[in-house]
Amino acid sequence: MNQQHTLVLMPGLDGTGKLFAPLIPLLEPHFRLVIVTYPDLDSFSEYVDCAQNQLPEAGGFSLVAESFSGPVAMAIMAQRPERIGPSVLSSTFARSPLAALTRMTNYVPEQMFSIGALSDFCLDVYEVNDEDFSETQPLPLNVMEQLDGVLLKHRISVLSRIDVSALLPGIEIPILHLHGTQDRIVSEPDALVLQSNLPDVNRIDIDAPHLLLQTHPQQCAELIFNHVRAAV
Repeated sequence: MNQQHTLVLMPGLDGTGKLFAPLIPLLEPHFRLVIVTYPDLDSFSEYVDCAQNQLPEAGGFSLVAESFSGPVAMAIMAQRPERIGPSVLSSTFARSPLAALTRMTNYVPEQMFSIGALSDFCLDVYEVNDEDFSETQPLPLNVMEQLDGVLLKHRISVLSRIDVSALLPGIEIPILHLHGTQDRIVSEPDALVLQSNLPDVNRIDIDAPHLLLQTHPQQCAELIFNHVRAAV
């Protein structure tokens, strides 16, 4: 394996990349890592542009996109496939899951997006407990509580309008698709959209919740390594 091959890690709804902490020490011996982060943006196209501006300036790379970043990654793959190697989509979707629910955010005050108001909801939806994480890993709730309520509301509003399903048939990059069978956000029909429409996809189901990269980092790191190694 060429240790100079770059993995670009693209975060979920938090936009910080901090939840990649359990994966980073497992991937660093084999890859150069770039971690995308997002500020508060108003549209999906701005998120795509923001991620593109953080990609390596030279050489090939692979994308590892989680949840919210999956559609962003797929848009980039469709626009500029020539430099992108075998990539990974984890716990993600082509069109917004729970679209009707997320569209309701436009009518909810920002203070309702404070972590105090959302903590029980987040833990229930993510279906994780503190004991799922080591003392050295940031807990999802600790990461989410650092987000401003206005930012979170804006990001969920962007999420409600996402639909890149028309792009999927044109993405010929080899894709490893990781899906948690206990995922309460990305449903089986959501996962099937990717499986049925991406031309070169290998789907792996893991008995895990939405945060499968965080709860099963060793297994996921091995799958990522083997997928990328096979084609670069």
